[in-house]
Amino acid sequence: MNKFSATLLLLLVSVSLHAQELTTLVDKVSPAIFKITTYDAGGTELGVGTGFFISSTGNALTNYHVLQGASKAKIKTFDNKTYIIDNVIGWSEESDIVKFSVRNELNEVFPFLKMNATAPKAGEKIFIVGNPLGLDKTVSDGIVSSVRQDDTYGETIQVTAPISQGNSGSPLMNMQGDALGVVTFFLKNGQNLNFAVSVKNLNIIEPVNALKFPPEDGEVVVNNTKPTEKKEDYNDPGSTFYYLNSKVKFCTELTETQTPENPGETFYISPSGSWIYIWIGNDKKLATDQLVVTIHKKVGSEYAQLVETKYYDITSTWEDTHFKYTFYNTGDYKISIYTKDDVWINSGYVSIKSDSDNTSDNTKKNTENTNDPSSTFYYSKSKVQFCVDLDDNQQPLNPGTVYNIGKDGSWIYVHVQNDKSLATDQLIVDIYKKKGNDYSEFVETKKYDITPSWEDTHFKYTFYKNGNYKISVYSKDNVWINSGYVEIKYK
Repeated sequence: MNKFSATLLLLLVSVSLHAQELTTLVDKVSPAIFKITTYDAGGTELGVGTGFFISSTGNALTNYHVLQGASKAKIKTFDNKTYIIDNVIGWSEESDIVKFSVRNELNEVFPFLKMNATAPKAGEKIFIVGNPLGLDKTVSDGIVSSVRQDDTYGETIQVTAPISQGNSGSPLMNMQGDALGVVTFFLKNGQNLNFAVSVKNLNIIEPVNALKFPPEDGEVVVNNTKPTEKKEDYNDPGSTFYYLNSKVKFCTELTETQTPENPGETFYISPSGSWIYIWIGNDKKLATDQLVVTIHKKVGSEYAQLVETKYYDITSTWEDTHFKYTFYNTGDYKISIYTKDDVWINSGYVSIKSDSDNTSDNTKKNTENTNDPSSTFYYSKSKVQFCVDLDDNQQPLNPGTVYNIGKDGSWIYVHVQNDKSLATDQLIVDIYKKKGNDYSEFVETKKYDITPSWEDTHFKYTFYKNGNYKISVYSKDNVWINSGYVEIKYK
C-alpha cells in the first residue's frame, strides 16, 4: 500500500468513526428536542421552530421570535407526543431567548439537555438537531468558527454548521451532547455564517412567569409589555409571583433570630478568599426543599460569566434560610435563587473587593474576628500545604504543588496549619477539580477528627485521576479555614 492509499484509508476511517459518534449522540439527545408550531387566535398556523427541554419538569428554551406574535403554541416530541405550551417563564428580546414550560398534567419526567456555559474553542466540533423548513429531526454538523460579544445578542457562537428557517431555537451542542447555545439566525448573503446565542445569556432573561397559553382574549403570547399579574399566582409556589416579597441579603454576622446583622452590598476578602452569609427570606414559607443558586460575575455591563451553580437542601416550611458562600476573586456578582422546580425566587447583587482596599470600620471588625473561631479571619494566617514526607516535628518536608501518581492512584499528605489552635474537633475537606477556568467539578467531601488544641495536623489523601485540584478546608461549624491548590500528573 503506497503512502497516498494509506492516508486516504486513515481519512475514511476517521470520517466513518465521526459519523458513528454523531449518530450515537443524535440518538442520545433527540428525546429532549422537539418541533414547535405556533398559531394565531383563530387557529391558523403561523410558523414552525425548534425547542429543547432544560429540566425534567418540562421547562424549555427556544428563540423569542419563534413565539413572538403567537396566541397558541404546541410542541411535538421525537416520539410524536404533543404538548401544549402553557406558561412563558421569562424572555430576553435582545438575546432572542424565551424560557417556557409545557402542560404536564400527568407529571411526566422529561428528558433534558445539560447546559454548558463554558465558551467553546475555535475549531471544536459541534452539531445541531432541528426542524429546518419544517422537516422533522434534521441533523447538521460543523465546527466553531469563533466566539464573540455582540452588542445586541450578548455572547454568540459562530459555527460552520448550516442553519435554515425552522432551525430557530435548536440547541447547538458539543460532542458530549451538552447545549452550548440556542440557534438564532444566519446571514442570508453570507456562506456558512451561522450563529447561536450562548446559554450564558440565560442569566439576563427577565422572569415574568405569569403569561399563560392560550390567552382568553386572543392577545399575543410574547410582546414587549409585561403581563398583568394574576392574583392567584401569589399563592402558587409554581409562580415567581409567590415570591414577590422575597429578599436576598448579604452579611457576615447574624442576629440571635438568624436574620442579617448589618447587611451590606460590599465586602472585603483576603488573598486566599473569604466567606459571607447569603440570606433568603420570604413573607410566607419558601415551599421548596432545595434552593438552586447560580452565581454570575459581571463582565463589562452584563453579569455574563457563570461562576458556578450550588444546591442547598432546606425545609420547605421555612420562611427564611441562610448559607455561607466563599468568594475567591474580587468583582461584582449576581446571586440568583431558584426553587428545585426552577421557579425564580429573587436575585441579589454584591461587590467583592480586596482587603487592601478596605478603609472602612470593617477593618477594626475584622481584627476583632481574628480571636473568634466562628470567623474565617481567625484562620487568616493558616496554610494548606502538600508533601509526601514529614520531618521529625511532623511538618511538611519539601512541600510542593505538583505530584505524580501511578495508574492505581497515589496518596499525598495534606497539611493544615494555623498560627494558633485550630479550635475544632473535626475538619471538613471539600475536593474540587478544575474544569475550564474554574474549580467547578465537585469530587467529594471528607471528614477528619482532630484535637481542637492542635495548631496543625495532616492526613493522607489519595488521588486516582490527573488534573488540577482545589482542597478547601473548613471547621466542623463550616467556617472556611483555607484552600490549597495542587496539580496531579500521571507518572
